[in-house]
Amino acid sequence: MVKPIKPFPQKNRLFAAIKRRTIKKFHDNNSVIGECVLINTRRIYYLSLIAIPLCILDIHLFSSSGSYDTPVSKTWSQWIIAVHLTMLILVVGFFLAALKLKNRKKPNTAMYVLQYAGVGFLMAAGIVIVTIDQLVTTNITPFILVCIIIGAVFLIRPLISIIIYAISFLAYYYAIAFTVTNPQILLSNRVNGITAITIGLFLSLILWYYNYINITQKRRIEIQQKHLEQMAYYDSLTGLPNRRFLEELIKREFALMHRYDHETVIVILDIDNFKNINDTYGHPVGDNILKQLADLLRNNARETDTVSRFGGEEFIILMPNISLEGGYAFAERLRKIILEESFVVGTLTLRITASFGVSSLRDVEDENLENYYSLADKALYLAKKSGKNRVEVIWKHENRL
Repeated sequence: MVKPIKPFPQKNRLFAAIKRRTIKKFHDNNSVIGECVLINTRRIYYLSLIAIPLCILDIHLFSSSGSYDTPVSKTWSQWIIAVHLTMLILVVGFFLAALKLKNRKKPNTAMYVLQYAGVGFLMAAGIVIVTIDQLVTTNITPFILVCIIIGAVFLIRPLISIIIYAISFLAYYYAIAFTVTNPQILLSNRVNGITAITIGLFLSLILWYYNYINITQKRRIEIQQKHLEQMAYYDSLTGLPNRRFLEELIKREFALMHRYDHETVIVILDIDNFKNINDTYGHPVGDNILKQLADLLRNNARETDTVSRFGGEEFIILMPNISLEGGYAFAERLRKIILEESFVVGTLTLRITASFGVSSLRDVEDENLENYYSLADKALYLAKKSGKNRVEVIWKHENRL
């Protein structure tokens, strides 16, 4: 019995690699379709602005050119005028649709329909006009123009572009046979049609490639910028805004506070005896406690508040549009929540306490804005000195509240 010959492993690996690359490229192309549809919608809008006066001018020129010598030329003129009138009506429709959609930030189904309807309309117009033109001339300029315009203006992914141009050539191939009776001219125009299709397809592929590169590079730059911003303005452990971010926010809030005459409160808190946790259980456990506390603070603060990590085991909460009494009440509520919270790290369950200092940003002088936290820090010191796990408030002109 003859055993079947198995394919070479190298051949299987080659086919698998080609398949993976094809699938990856397909998905990569799909990833930029949304941006391309938005671009195509705007281009249809501007193309319509150009096409509307051109259609009107063409209708005027064909209508005012006088009488025609033969029935064929008369038929040609009537059909050309009718086609341009139809084109004018459709172009106005495309213009109105694009006008409504062009400012959208995200693509929708209407944009996809408009995109392919625009391409199909242009290609059909070129084929119809060339077919009618064959009654009086042998040139195929309109078809060449639409092939180039579609390839140079619309961003169409390669597979769809190939299908569009293939179908268009077949339609052109058979359509011109209705009006061309000379076999030599018919053959010549069909060959020239292949050239037009090839040029248009080549332009389409090149345009897609360069826009694909531009869009993907732009995305990478945006991701890198966000990553750099994350590194510069956010704490890597807790994900909270860091001291640098808070200082810039304080400057803006200080100006808003004086402009709209509202009060803004600063709450600073420090975990009591945090060094003992690190020394007893290790820094990984301490880091985990900090992350859990950051989540707890974030979940209990108002949407308008900014919770930031000030450094080490210290956190600052910026609270706009609240009185100092309101800030004190919030800090006291937060102190009790922390006191009752169980912090679970692996098999460990730990309890912690925190001390709070509260002050008003209104009490900070313009020239001392970089020390915006000094009063709250003094209040925190009083809380630590008075036994920890408590909230203290300091006014500018009073020592203690």
